[in-house]
Amino acid sequence: MLTYKEINGLPDVWSRLARADGPVCIYGTGDAAERILDIFELRGIECAGIFASDGFVRDREFRGHKVCSLSELEAKLGRFTAVSAFGSSLPDVMSAIDSLSERHTLLMPDLPVAGGEMFSKKGLLERYEQYVRVRERFADEQSREVLDAVLRYKLTGELSGLGRVFTDPTADFKRLIAPREDDIYADLGAYNGDTCELFAELCPDYLGVYAFEPDKRSFRKLVKRLEGFDNVIAVNACAWSHDGNIGFSQSAGRQSQISAGGEVTAARSLDSVLCGGECSVIKFDVEGAESHALDGSAETISRYRPRLAVSAYHRPYDILDLAEQILSIRGDYTLYLRQPPYYPAWDTMIYAV
Repeated sequence: MLTYKEINGLPDVWSRLARADGPVCIYGTGDAAERILDIFELRGIECAGIFASDGFVRDREFRGHKVCSLSELEAKLGRFTAVSAFGSSLPDVMSAIDSLSERHTLLMPDLPVAGGEMFSKKGLLERYEQYVRVRERFADEQSREVLDAVLRYKLTGELSGLGRVFTDPTADFKRLIAPREDDIYADLGAYNGDTCELFAELCPDYLGVYAFEPDKRSFRKLVKRLEGFDNVIAVNACAWSHDGNIGFSQSAGRQSQISAGGEVTAARSLDSVLCGGECSVIKFDVEGAESHALDGSAETISRYRPRLAVSAYHRPYDILDLAEQILSIRGDYTLYLRQPPYYPAWDTMIYAV
């Protein structure tokens, strides 16, 4: 367990970068690198260079910096602090990141997938009592170890403690959700249908599937992918707290999320779609709208106590807030927390059974 004193004494990632011995360089050139550079400017952190994997170097610049290869920067600077600015669950990419950390100090700031709030030491200390409450409600030591490792990573930016808590997500789903032949499955954030397809493979005698996906392109792929499956209802809408319309950025990926400036898109609550009907398994992965989607499923959860798989990584304190929200709807759930292999700590999942 992380003590208040221990958290207070841990160095946060941005302070470490501000006080780094030697040059600080950014690994990657995408949206995360843009955000990190903006934070560098606000905090007075100098970026000494930007590098990319060999296949992405080419002859180009990024925010006024020539994009180099790792070997070019090493020849120029020697040892430096590398700031990783992208995420991956691909084993070869994660292995390359591990290899880089053996040659240089490597930090990976926790950047929120949704919203503007950043994880901070101050924020965690203010939530310390909540952390203790949530930790006590997780049902096994594995869950508590995941919670501690993920929070420590979010604070320090160090990846070294994550590897020991990684578990296989399909195995976790099979063991904790335990699909069975009479299941009715609701997939909130079904993307291109891959998770619906996996559920059907694990549970070929399911009774029904409700697949929510608001992104137009992903929805078309979902419908095509699930053409041969029985009893599937595809809902082209955001999973939300109530029925209506909402701004949504149609980006066919992680950037597809609720956005005030986005395209007007239908929003539906699961309770409304089910009209009082039963549901036995619900998966929530709605790019930062999990709290709203839980609100829109509260009647179903209260009445039928479905097993839940809830993504808990899009916002900085989801891992705490969503656990307590689930228990506020039904306090008799048993909670588990699992972390699939991913740098940074993405795809973190709360299971309520």
